[in-house]
Amino acid sequence: MRRALGALLVAALPLGCAATARVPETPQTATLSPRPSPSALPPAPQVSPRIDNEDQAVREVKARLTRANEVVAQADPSRLGSEQQEMLSGLKDFISKAGEALRARDVPRAQVLADKAARLAEDLALALKNAKATR
Repeated sequence: MRRALGALLVAALPLGCAATARVPETPQTATLSPRPSPSALPPAPQVSPRIDNEDQAVREVKARLTRANEVVAQADPSRLGSEQQEMLSGLKDFISKAGEALRARDVPRAQVLADKAARLAEDLALALKNAKATR
């Protein structure tokens, strides 16, 4: 059945639509212009969201990082499972990068990283609490 249907489609394919004009096939060669080297390209512009009250945003970032650091201080790496150790490592990485962004006065980036650190800190704190409850 499939072969018959396939043969029918192959036979009908060249017929096409009556309104379709056939374009003669001509070989086309593509000409590529040389690409500039990456060092010759100008740096991409950095687009950052506008922050209305930068001082308030910095205070909020620092508060999130303080809470995240408290969770890090509570965690005993020798008592953590592999998943919790990964969470702790990621948390430390986000805290570090958020601190770097603050020092560079890149507040929007610091906000994003501090938010990620805060969320991961909440998850880790919950995991630590659950681990204590099962012991």
